[in-house]
Amino acid sequence: MSILDPNEQQTAENTTENGLLPEGDYIARICAVEKWKSGTSLVWKFELVAGQDGAGEDIWDWTAITKKGMFRTKQRYAALGLTLDATEEQACAVPVVLTLEIGEYNGEPKNKVAGLVRYEGELAPEPESAGDDDIPF
Repeated sequence: MSILDPNEQQTAENTTENGLLPEGDYIARICAVEKWKSGTSLVWKFELVAGQDGAGEDIWDWTAITKKGMFRTKQRYAALGLTLDATEEQACAVPVVLTLEIGEYNGEPKNKVAGLVRYEGELAPEPESAGDDDIPF
């Protein structure tokens, strides 16, 4: 029996040389939305859902909340089907489709959110985490 299960094998085959996820669409949930410590941006944390390559991986993005950049934040809310007075609790667990690209940050390759829409389909159930008792060492 193979050490890697079929999902892990598929993930390994699709993982890029630099460890980033390949460009494409991924289903995720919003895990957190918080104001950046500077107070000029919202930081969005997404977690890829079970049943796909990269499941469990976190993807971070941000939108400006300055007068000049607020249009992008408004677009994000609209794409998620949220009103502007939505709370973090209302945003968290919203299923989304992230379109990822490979961009660059400080000269290093990085996954970048290129598109985002609310996901309307069924999500695979989250796998139960293994307890410490399941590890033989």
